[in-house]
Amino acid sequence: MLTLIFEDPAVDRLGLLVAARPACDLTLGTTTLFAALAQSGAVRRVVRPHLTRYLEALAGTRLAVWGGRTDRDPLPAAASTHSAIVLLVNARVVPSRENLAVLRSLIEVGRRGIVLSESGVAAAVVQLGTSAAGTDQGIVNRFLSGDPNACEILAQMPLDQIEAAIELIALPHEVLAAHERAIDGSLAIQIDSGRFRQVQPGLFLGDGARVSQQVVVRQGPVVVESDAEIGPFVCLDGPIWIGHNARINPHAWIRSGTAIGHNCRIGGEVEATVIEPYSNKPHDGFLGHSHVGSWVNIAAGTITSNLKATYGPVRLHSVLADGSRTTVHTKRQFFGALIGDFAKTAINTSIPCGARIGVAATIAGTAGEEVAAFTNQLVGGPTGSRTTAEQAAIMLDRMMARRGLECLEADRELLAALAGMDRPAAISLA
Repeated sequence: MLTLIFEDPAVDRLGLLVAARPACDLTLGTTTLFAALAQSGAVRRVVRPHLTRYLEALAGTRLAVWGGRTDRDPLPAAASTHSAIVLLVNARVVPSRENLAVLRSLIEVGRRGIVLSESGVAAAVVQLGTSAAGTDQGIVNRFLSGDPNACEILAQMPLDQIEAAIELIALPHEVLAAHERAIDGSLAIQIDSGRFRQVQPGLFLGDGARVSQQVVVRQGPVVVESDAEIGPFVCLDGPIWIGHNARINPHAWIRSGTAIGHNCRIGGEVEATVIEPYSNKPHDGFLGHSHVGSWVNIAAGTITSNLKATYGPVRLHSVLADGSRTTVHTKRQFFGALIGDFAKTAINTSIPCGARIGVAATIAGTAGEEVAAFTNQLVGGPTGSRTTAEQAAIMLDRMMARRGLECLEADRELLAALAGMDRPAAISLA
């Protein structure tokens, strides 16, 4: 069986979170959609052109910059085995225990059908015929060839509508609530896998994980992946997931709802936050109710605000290209920041509620609510300057060297593609 995870046109609305990575490679709970589905068989991503070029250029030589596995071979031509099942899954599907159970049931039943949601096609099951000209074979081939109309054609196919609830992310701020809803079930899946041993109530360790005797687990579950290290006098308030080879520095306070990706270095106070692989927050400072991309460096003393002084719901304000303003009502009382891949903060940076920090941006002082990609607030006065793709690649090369990795030409080309993109339009729900 083949699973195709496809990005539909609505993926662009997720903005900075998915500029440098496929939507299916966002960590929610303890995993990504791609990683969760890859445990059940062959999975292929069908993504935007700049990401397709990046994955093909890597060709399995190394993990992607977002820390996910890449395919060794290019996307294959669709098989033509009679009645072979292909599962089509929207890349915006949340990899929660409930959603994964629905997807498994679709495979087990094996009948042609489609699951619709308010924001598009959530999933579909097609069966390949013996002829490449067959309807189902045709839609699979359209996806594999990168046909931009494939999603629309799939939605119009005469497939039985399956009554099932599958949660999708439609807007950037929704990743916070999706993660909060998913983490308990996602941790239960990890614990039930049998890969972890319980060393004390609520604390589960993978092979080679090292936890100081002075660590305090005030509530569980806390799941620590293989070869991760937690230093002395760390306080852990689960649910928490700590990825492979991550390091938690002494005296840190990791609070409920936090997921830390592999190869991260974390210190200070972190609450209800996803930190994607390879990112650093090694020093004191507070990071709360946020989503942080890969290869991000949060400098000493950086603090996010996650609660307004009025205790009211956080609204996101944006300025459109034509100068007009738009407002998104998140209905969230607790909202820190959304920080794109490759971003950096200077020491003692203050980040307001609901801030959105673009890809490869460098912020300092009191950051604005919205910082465009590749902005550098350390140079150029109040308005800052622009980091070039070459400068971003130099910084990435230096960061990767500290992890024993090489910055490849594919990484440089990805940064160049990102630097050349137009600023995404803001979204209004008012």
